[in-house]
Amino acid sequence: MNEKLLPALKSFGFTANEAKTYLSLLQNNPATGYEISGKSGIPRSAIYEILKRLESTGMVSCVDTNPTRYIPLPPDHLFDLLENSFNSNLDTLKESLRNVNTELEIGDLWNIRGYDRMIDRARNMIKSANQSVYLSLWINEYQKLRADLEAAEKRGVSIIIFSFCELPLDVGTVFSYNLDAKRLMAVWSSKILLVTDHDSALLGGVEMLPTNKVAWTRNSAIVAIALNHIILDLTLFGQRYKFDMGPVIADMLQGEIHNLDDLLSEDHEPIIQSTKG
Repeated sequence: MNEKLLPALKSFGFTANEAKTYLSLLQNNPATGYEISGKSGIPRSAIYEILKRLESTGMVSCVDTNPTRYIPLPPDHLFDLLENSFNSNLDTLKESLRNVNTELEIGDLWNIRGYDRMIDRARNMIKSANQSVYLSLWINEYQKLRADLEAAEKRGVSIIIFSFCELPLDVGTVFSYNLDAKRLMAVWSSKILLVTDHDSALLGGVEMLPTNKVAWTRNSAIVAIALNHIILDLTLFGQRYKFDMGPVIADMLQGEIHNLDDLLSEDHEPIIQSTKG
């Protein structure tokens, strides 16, 4: 148990010895500094200073004075304390960073390494979406993003999903070839394309490895390319199954397709030419 709990507590600012002291008290309380030292393996020369620090932050409390005995803050209260501390620190950081001058361009392209980091970025994009989520993906990634997509749909966000493989019809408007994912994997590599609010895009290959790399950007030209790639897949899907994708694509293009249709309806002579003899 401690192999998981020690790193978890350390990630919230506990030192290794503070984490050991708190966990020892959870398992044996109330306890004196001498008893805690024996159970945790922390030298007696250090244990009282550690207890003093933990007491000052409310992590432990003194209940007796002769001899002095300590009890730990109950886990439920610890969660509240850590959450409040985290939120307070995060608010302070946000406010401080707003005052920092930066030359970071909003359209920069970021490389994101690692499958888990890719999923985290996709989840954050969906959570931040206010108007639309357009997505091309496979079943594994859908399952990881499903809860966030459902929450977005409840907020009124328009969701359109395309996939070559079979997907549940749980959320949004789904267009799928319904192919078996394992058989498809043998002939086609899995990818993800995600566009939110016509403002940001995530695109790249999908491998469950730390070396997996995808790109995230708010560059308008690249966002448009990613969106057009999804639209092309939907168009070909509609052609194959004789389904009118016009209304769907018109919504995705925010009405731009109607302007194009007006131009195309004019009397123009098409050109079809090949340089091959």
